[in-house]
Amino acid sequence: MYAIETTKLKKYFTSRGNLFLEKWHLEKRTPLVIKAVDEVDLAIEKSRIFCLLGPNGAGKTTLIKILCCLIMPDGGSALVNGLDVIKHERTIRAQTGLLTSNERSFYWRLTGRQNLEFFATLYGLSTKKIKARIEQLSDALGIDGLDRPFQEYSTGARHKLALARCLINDAEIIFLDEPTKSLDPSAATHLRNIIKDLAQKYKKTIFLTTHNTREAESLADTIAIMDKGKIKFCGSAEELKSKGASKNLDEVFTKLTNE
Repeated sequence: MYAIETTKLKKYFTSRGNLFLEKWHLEKRTPLVIKAVDEVDLAIEKSRIFCLLGPNGAGKTTLIKILCCLIMPDGGSALVNGLDVIKHERTIRAQTGLLTSNERSFYWRLTGRQNLEFFATLYGLSTKKIKARIEQLSDALGIDGLDRPFQEYSTGARHKLALARCLINDAEIIFLDEPTKSLDPSAATHLRNIIKDLAQKYKKTIFLTTHNTREAESLADTIAIMDKGKIKFCGSAEELKSKGASKNLDEVFTKLTNE
């Protein structure tokens, strides 16, 4: 059984009243259909780091939202730990963790500790378990000042707290949506090392999105390139370079996303 498996997965959006719609749609007054996820097939093994590489607007975040049961697909199927995202929404959410760069999901006037305590209670953890888990994560991630208000945290500290929230339920599968975005080089390197440890030492399955080819090459066991809702390639970094007949992953990425 794969950690994540999708078959012909689809998610379409329609746009109405948009000034940037194509002229034909404006004249005919018909909605423009945006294929955010267009018949995506994936099979991701457990305890591996899978990297979804793609430009902005490729559909990466939409795919993650489907797999985390935040939005419903329009067609095809998606299994997470063998469970259907439509039929087993609650169970999947209990077995997964999600990290995004959206700081609005935190309560800015609460301390870091209070934020983590709140999110941990949503998973039904006991008070004793919550306390132990917070201490464990703060030590592992190097989070200082847990009793300061979140609004006083630096960007790097906020990212660490977001990762702690993602891991608070000891999830089997972890989704990281552009986790190093806005981080300085030192903080980004530290976070990448943590991601490697999660897969290698703790046997977590990591689903990571990025548009940074170097990050993908340094982290991933498997890389998939997504563009305009479609998967253009899926395999190892070496297989990707071989396909593009180049040792430079940036060149291969540019070629595939411009086809």
